[in-house]
Amino acid sequence: MITRREVLSGLAATPLLGVGSKIAIAQTYPERPVRIIVPFAAGGSLDGAPRIVSQNINTRTGWPIVIENRVGGGGQVGTLAGKQAAPDGYTLTAINGVSHGSALALRKDPGYDPVNDFAPIVLLAAAPLVLLVRSDIGVKSLGEFVAYLKNNAGKLNYGSGGVGTQHHLAVAMLFDQTKLPKDIAVHVPYQGLALAINDLISGNVQFMISSVGPAWQHVAAGKLTALAVTSPKRIAQLPNLPTMAEVGLKDFEMLAWSGLAAPVGTAPEIIRRWNAEANISLKDEGVKKQLANFDYETYGGSPDDFRQFIIQEQKRYLNLGMSTGLLSQK
Repeated sequence: MITRREVLSGLAATPLLGVGSKIAIAQTYPERPVRIIVPFAAGGSLDGAPRIVSQNINTRTGWPIVIENRVGGGGQVGTLAGKQAAPDGYTLTAINGVSHGSALALRKDPGYDPVNDFAPIVLLAAAPLVLLVRSDIGVKSLGEFVAYLKNNAGKLNYGSGGVGTQHHLAVAMLFDQTKLPKDIAVHVPYQGLALAINDLISGNVQFMISSVGPAWQHVAAGKLTALAVTSPKRIAQLPNLPTMAEVGLKDFEMLAWSGLAAPVGTAPEIIRRWNAEANISLKDEGVKKQLANFDYETYGGSPDDFRQFIIQEQKRYLNLGMSTGLLSQK
């Protein structure tokens, strides 16, 4: 059975699809603007990757591309709109680790099938999360932190960018894999990651699992201590910080990611052409630099690679929802 780690490795290494004879679609495509539905607000990381890549494609090819931010329901509203769009190549959806990952840990039926209702195009980028604790707690390793939690059951608060976000579910995964009760600390959800980090700095919460970029200045200043990253391998900007697997949690992997998909039934020629253009953009150094501002590493690869990645995400989050008791039957 293919593992998620192997899928990620394959995505990073897959060669670009050819543009010549492999693309049978008429040269007149697109004849009108292509809409990309982003199920989250403009300006955030889940909006950043599709916007940056589509702007690069527009600059290179002249394709008219419109980003439509369809916000609501934790990503459900926009994702459903993408599912229901005509499969004609003129509506794509920016799918991500929330819509096609963490939502599955909370709702048995989010209104769409992440695998069968969408035609995957490409995994654009992915970013790790990092376990952060206030430095005044005095722990220096994951083992010390778990022991501290056990000795202070019910006394600590942890923040997240909201119920069901990957920041929330990453802590649930941490408790599950370290055999800690789910109420050993109190979850304090915020309307966005920035507010959660502010309260971590002020001391209203004592720990969280966060995106790297927004918090790193506070780690450098000594206010926060980083204990481990959630990616399959160490990240280049933090080479001395171990992965969760390296500190003993062998099955702990969680990435914030962003990709493109079309409604199921979209012509394979259109899927291949979008995949080829996106892969070209992801090799662009300017695009890489812009994505790095969101902590993203570029991926790319084939539509089938991306499909396998989504399947692995679906299994991971469904298992997490069941094992932690978070999964609703609705």
